[in-house]
Amino acid sequence: MLKGFTRKIKPLEILTEEQVEAIHRGAMYVLETTGVKVEHSRALRLLAKNGCKVDFEEQRVRMPTGLVEECIRKCPSAYTIKARDPKYDVRIGGNTLYFLQGMGMRYSDPDTGELRSATLQEKREAMIVGDALENIHIADGYEFYTDLVGVPPVMVFLEGFASGLRNSAKAEHFGYSMDSEVFGIKIAKELGIGLDVEIDIASPLTFYGEAVEAIYRFAEADFGIWPCPSTAPGATGPATIAGTLIAQHAETAAFIVIAQLIKPGTPVLPMYSGPILHIKGGHALASTTHHALLNLGYTQIYRRLGVPVSTVDGFSSSSKKIDFQCGYEKALCSLICCLGGSNLHVLQGGLAEESAFSNVLQVLDDDIAGWIGRVIEGFEITDETMAIDLINEVGVIPGTFMNKEHTRKWWTKERFIPKVADLEVYPDWLEKGK
Repeated sequence: MLKGFTRKIKPLEILTEEQVEAIHRGAMYVLETTGVKVEHSRALRLLAKNGCKVDFEEQRVRMPTGLVEECIRKCPSAYTIKARDPKYDVRIGGNTLYFLQGMGMRYSDPDTGELRSATLQEKREAMIVGDALENIHIADGYEFYTDLVGVPPVMVFLEGFASGLRNSAKAEHFGYSMDSEVFGIKIAKELGIGLDVEIDIASPLTFYGEAVEAIYRFAEADFGIWPCPSTAPGATGPATIAGTLIAQHAETAAFIVIAQLIKPGTPVLPMYSGPILHIKGGHALASTTHHALLNLGYTQIYRRLGVPVSTVDGFSSSSKKIDFQCGYEKALCSLICCLGGSNLHVLQGGLAEESAFSNVLQVLDDDIAGWIGRVIEGFEITDETMAIDLINEVGVIPGTFMNKEHTRKWWTKERFIPKVADLEVYPDWLEKGK
């Protein structure tokens, strides 16, 4: 099993207990009074049977708070995703953080930054690189290069999944579209692997039939599912962060009710995935301060409820190329998400507001993942690490710590050493050709 990063520092919390409770109660009130729309007759009958008020004609479901909270309690606090090779299994939950390969529709030319459809060979190459990167713990053949040359839309996700299985031994992420999950589940069962599956919620407060059918299929197959509310502040949800959190929580909790009524104990991994819209243009932005704050609040709510959480913001940038903006948006948003207590973070490779994926960028992003992982692991406070006796032994100048056994042991042990960053002095940089 992959170790990932063990969080040894207290998660960053921006809400008081009273504020978390207020958001939770607000979401429960929304589910009881307004409810959600569920465009799936089988699910409507199941919800009615279990005490929900269901208007079958309007497809509207109002959920009692007691049922919602009971279903949340049925969610496992941790679960395992099986890989083809057991040494790459991952255990989602607790204080462990893993990273998932990023997302992006088209190939980004490393020289020009221009976007185009990717070839299956380029997909293969990106999977091989991702398999080699030490801080990608889960492969995502499903959700990058979804515009593939010569591949019809109905086959894109399955071709991507197959590429992941052929070129990576790591656990796999998957999704649903045009019933492709039927075949994805069969492939996974035949290989004896698990899947980590992303299913969208249509904000505001709506579950499309295709999504609910996917919940049935994956829950009955015993695979972990990501409830993904797509609340866009000011468009499909309130403009305020607090209001958006209530809407997100209501949608996620309703998803959990459906999943747990289908099969009690189904693993869920909530992830806020809603866009922040450009104030003037109305298009989606990536990795903003709004994303960071929403993720911190959302993560805190579900950690309090004992449910593991995934975060995605930081996986892409609004920049169209690998530049300063791309670096700071991805690094800052990812760091904040992970400091909040995320169990799985999506990161390596995505840019241009999810329009692009870069093989070069996933290598650079892997250093960001390692940097973040090192931070959340904190440091030890022991007699040896405090080194009080050694400090007294060395004393004042000309004393030195450089010839001590303690230094030889700890010089690199507590440090993160990036693979691709320039750490040389200026003269060496000049000598090596800049």
